[in-house]
Amino acid sequence: MWVDINVHLELMSTPADQVLKDAHAANVTYIATGTHPEQWRWLEGRAPHVAFGLHPHYLTDQSDWLVTLEDLLHRDKQRAVGEIGLDFRHGMPESERQIRVFENQLSLAHSLNRAVIIHAVKSHHEVIASLKRVRCERFVIHAFTGSRDIAQTYLSLGGYLSAGGLITREPQPRVVSVFQSIPKERILLETDAPDLPIAGQRSGSPTHLPQIGRALAEVLGSSESALQQLSTQNAQRLFDYDFFQSN
Repeated sequence: MWVDINVHLELMSTPADQVLKDAHAANVTYIATGTHPEQWRWLEGRAPHVAFGLHPHYLTDQSDWLVTLEDLLHRDKQRAVGEIGLDFRHGMPESERQIRVFENQLSLAHSLNRAVIIHAVKSHHEVIASLKRVRCERFVIHAFTGSRDIAQTYLSLGGYLSAGGLITREPQPRVVSVFQSIPKERILLETDAPDLPIAGQRSGSPTHLPQIGRALAEVLGSSESALQQLSTQNAQRLFDYDFFQSN
C-alpha cells in the first residue's frame, strides 16, 4: 500500500467516493487535507484519514476558527493538522498575520501531539523560525523543492520531506539531489491532487502516487517495492497510526 500524505479531496472533479475506490484499486490510501473551516465540515466521513488546518490562502476573519479546529481534532486522535504554513508570494495576506495564525496552529498541534503538514513558499527561514519558537517536532514539509541546506535544517528539527509530481518531470536536478542526500527514513510521498500533476497529466489524482514513487525510486537507486514499504513505514511513524487498518 502506498500512502499519499496530501490530497485536496474537495477540489477533485471526481466524487469523493469514486476517488476512494480508484485509489484503493491503485493500492493507494491517502490523507485528505482540509484548508478552511467549510472544508473541514465537508471532509468529515468522506476519507479514511483527514487533516484539518487553516491554509494561508484562506485566512478568515471568523473569530472562532481556532476553537472549531481544536474541537475537530479532539473528536478523533487520528486527525493531523494541515495543510498550514506560510506563503509570501505577492498578493498573499500580510506576513505578520500569516505567522500568527501559523504559530497558533503549531502550538495546538504540539499540545495535542499531532503531526503537521506544512506549506512553505518563499518562506523557509520564517517557517523554521516558527518551528523553533513553538518547538514543534512532528511535521512534514509538503512538495519540498528547497535547497540541501534548508532540507538539513528541517531534518535537524525532526521533520520529514515529501516528494510530489515534480519528481516525474525533467530536468529537476536540485529536487533530485536533495532527496538523494537525505535519509530515506525521512521521505514521504504525495500527489497534492488535483494540484501538481505528474508529467503528461493536466490534473493530479491519488492514483498517480505509484508513478511518483517509481520515479523517486529510480533516482534513489532503490526498488519500487522497497520505497513503497519504506515510505509507508515513514508515514505510519510520523502520523502515528496504521494506514492498513481502515483499508
